[in-house]
Amino acid sequence: MFSAVRRHVIYQISHTVVRNYPFPHFVVEDVFPADFYARIQAFLPDDDGYVPLVDTGRVGGGYSRQRLALFESQARSNRLSGDQQEFWIETFAALHHIDLGAWVMAKFYDVISARLGLENPAAHTDLKSEIFLMRDLENYLLGPHTDSPSKVVSVLFYLPRNANRIDLGTSLYAPKDPAFRCEGGPHHNHDKFDRITTIPYKPNTMVAFPKTDDCFHGVEPVEGERARRDLMLFDLKLPDQVRH
Repeated sequence: MFSAVRRHVIYQISHTVVRNYPFPHFVVEDVFPADFYARIQAFLPDDDGYVPLVDTGRVGGGYSRQRLALFESQARSNRLSGDQQEFWIETFAALHHIDLGAWVMAKFYDVISARLGLENPAAHTDLKSEIFLMRDLENYLLGPHTDSPSKVVSVLFYLPRNANRIDLGTSLYAPKDPAFRCEGGPHHNHDKFDRITTIPYKPNTMVAFPKTDDCFHGVEPVEGERARRDLMLFDLKLPDQVRH
C-alpha cells in the first residue's frame, strides 16, 4: 500500500505547474489518495507524542516552544502507540524513496542546476533527505526567511482535518527592497516585506520550493480558534562535500 501511495504522490507532482513568482514553487492538491489521508488523520499523534523543536538541539535556545516535532528516530521510540508507530515508520520509509526526491528535483531543474553546477540535479543521488512531522501551536509565528544553505528543496505536506483555517498556510514574501537577498538563516521583520500570498492551509495539500537567496517564506501569527498547524516536512539537503 505504501509504495502505491508514493506512486500516487509522484503522479500528482508530475502534472503540476511550477509558479515562478515571487520565487519558484508549486502546489499540489489531493496529493495523497483520499483513503490514505484519512489514515493520516487517524494516526496523528497527540501533543505528547512530539517534542518541542528547541529541545532537539536543531535550533537556537531562543526558538519558540510552540513548534513541536516528531522525527523518524522518535517514531521508533515508545512515544507512539504500536499502531501509530508502525504507520509512521512505514509512511516515512515510503516517502524517503529516491524516486520521490528525483521527481521533486526535476521540477526545479534549472534553478538547482544553476545553483549547484550540476548537469542533471535529479540524478544527484548523494543528497541527504529527511522527513518528519511538525506541529505549530497557538502564538507560533515565523518571520520571512530563506532556508539554510544546506537545503536544496523544501517540501511541506499540509495535514489539517478540514479547511476551517486556510489562513494558517505558508506565506510567500517579496522584500520591499528589490535588491535584498539572504544566504539563509536569520528570520527578518515582516515590515520589510510584502506578503504576496498565503498558500491556503487546506487538507491533503503539498507545497514545494527550492532553496534560493530570495525564497522568502514564513508563517503569519498562529492565533484564534483551532489554531494548530499539522505538517509533514520532506527536506533534501546537500552532503557536506558538495555544500556551496
